[in-house]
Amino acid sequence: MAAFKYFCDLGGETIELKNPFGMPNKEVAAKFPELLSPVWRAIRYDGYTMWAGYPMSGAREPRPVTRKIEYKSQPSRHECNAKCLGGKATGICECKCGGQNHGRGMFTKMLVGSGVASRDNMCTQQSR
Repeated sequence: MAAFKYFCDLGGETIELKNPFGMPNKEVAAKFPELLSPVWRAIRYDGYTMWAGYPMSGAREPRPVTRKIEYKSQPSRHECNAKCLGGKATGICECKCGGQNHGRGMFTKMLVGSGVASRDNMCTQQSR
């Protein structure tokens, strides 16, 4: 059986989340005003709530889920490539990164296009 992994990409860093739950839309908008810009997007739980979760380590405050990745139970663990980076933010992953880079290329294009970050800076963060 596949496992789902949840990530938050706000602030230019990728944080893996645990214990996902539905957070009311009004609370998400109040706590994370950057989600109101066209650059970031949280994943909907239903019409009234968004997915949120707690970081695996560090701060204990809930964070919005910006990527929900299905990680295969028998992954091939190949190197990340354009298919992984350009994949859907809710897609299936089986590469070495464990879903951490899957769909991240979408955010890189949005950030660079909006002037929030440079392409060189984002590539450096992805290779860490």
